[in-house]
Amino acid sequence: MRGCDILAAAPRWGRRLAFGLAGLLAAAGAQAADPTPQSLAAAGLLTLPEPCTVSREELFQAAPDENVWVSDLADGVWLAIALCEHHAYQSTEVALRIEERDGALTSTLLAFPVWREGEQTPWPYIAFQPWLTGLASEVSERRISLVYKGRGIGDCGEHVAYDLTGPVVRIAEYRAKFECDGDWVEPDTWPLVPRQVLDDHAPVHTDRMAGELLSAVMLRWPRVDWMGHAIARGDLDGGGVEEQWIGGYSRNWDTELTNYHLVQLQEGTLRAWDIPVANDTQYALCQPAASLAFEDPATLAIDDGLCDRVRVGWDAAADTITLDRR
Repeated sequence: MRGCDILAAAPRWGRRLAFGLAGLLAAAGAQAADPTPQSLAAAGLLTLPEPCTVSREELFQAAPDENVWVSDLADGVWLAIALCEHHAYQSTEVALRIEERDGALTSTLLAFPVWREGEQTPWPYIAFQPWLTGLASEVSERRISLVYKGRGIGDCGEHVAYDLTGPVVRIAEYRAKFECDGDWVEPDTWPLVPRQVLDDHAPVHTDRMAGELLSAVMLRWPRVDWMGHAIARGDLDGGGVEEQWIGGYSRNWDTELTNYHLVQLQEGTLRAWDIPVANDTQYALCQPAASLAFEDPATLAIDDGLCDRVRVGWDAAADTITLDRR
């Protein structure tokens, strides 16, 4: 269980790994020539999730360009990693994709997919978060590896290789040893999460638009587990403009209430609606790891795999969603 202060409001079992990297942060008319932490900060391209900025200021009074490292990913593409927190034997960081477009640089907060499975959740799934907690490798061949220790002696944890080729990060390989049994072995020998399972949870959309959506929701709501594999696109409100839809969930450990957050991104504007996760409520979900898909142009279905689907429509007069379970 991760003892990470900046994740204190996140689900307790959801702190095992935090690599969240999301989408588009900002664009600036900066000259795209070998960016440095100093040049990125000066151009306003080091926009970080609020918990990270607060931690950097409170824990080590870091200037915007301090504890930031830039690596080459490809021609005109770089990866900037910013330190958020130090822990006893690992750290928490976030990562930005810096890209040259038409002579200017853009910055995208990356969302890292995390495998969620264990005694504390009966819902195995992959979530996207902006946190990178563990011991990260150097970038090599557009990949970065992360080892998260479940405890100091390193006899349990996770070892993940991430593919950074595109705007949406993908899992290249995922190994996990959940039992802290005192038996230390090299992390690259830990059991593999089956490839088919990872493929079943792979993102439907991996283009720049998807990266922008993930970035936007993670900057706005950084402590939510986002279902980045199930982004839906359509025109639910009938306005003639394509919308992007994504779902995520968070749990309030004071009230013990869990909510599914349904978010629409349309022409740069985010709107969000909360749907409870409680199987005794008519329009609630039975578990939070739900997928989104358009059944038809006027119906967006939320499928949690347990209860009947919740179908989302649009009330033009009220300018908001409607819910139906039929």
